[in-house]
Amino acid sequence: MRLRAKPVVKLNRGGKARMIDAFLTEALGREPKDLRILDIGCGNGDICAHFARRNQAVGIDVADQCRAEYTDLTRCVGVSESLPFRDGVFDVVISHHVIEHVQDHDLHMAEINRVLAPRGVCYLGTPNLTSPFMRGHVGNSMVLRYGQMRPLFERHGFAVEEYYARWLNQPDRYHCETRLFRSIPPALLRGLRHWFPSQCFLLRPRAPGNDL
Repeated sequence: MRLRAKPVVKLNRGGKARMIDAFLTEALGREPKDLRILDIGCGNGDICAHFARRNQAVGIDVADQCRAEYTDLTRCVGVSESLPFRDGVFDVVISHHVIEHVQDHDLHMAEINRVLAPRGVCYLGTPNLTSPFMRGHVGNSMVLRYGQMRPLFERHGFAVEEYYARWLNQPDRYHCETRLFRSIPPALLRGLRHWFPSQCFLLRPRAPGNDL
């Protein structure tokens, strides 16, 4: 996992934290509370700190870049291809725009599956190289194309649910600042998913009775 430190540290990730919280609330059928949560690539700590208010949350990154005010935030230094945690210890794993900085996508996904509880859920966000509207990541060969995403996740034992079209179509529910797409029929938005500059997924280990 090789993150570019400065942009991550400077960004305000509070809005993204609320978005992820809304996704997880829908997936879990309740608000994320009293859960064991891992934030991979926690950056400045905004997302991890959001979930730490109601959960046992821990962040991991290649360097400690957390904001000075997050003195009580549990975090460690490490890489996503070799997570220093026991098998099945987390109810929720968050990987928000991390996989495009990882040299080995398969190891990243295998480790997420390993540390995730059998009935757990993973939120994963990633830019989309297929999109003509993607910004940044110039020269980054690790960015996935849309057609690579689902096969990668399924190969590592996950059932896959996409959320980016829902985020655009229901901005109030999912804390999306853009209101331009809420009048577009959901089916039409889903048909345009190859063009989305980013993608959001909820991943669950494929196993009977996978619900928290």
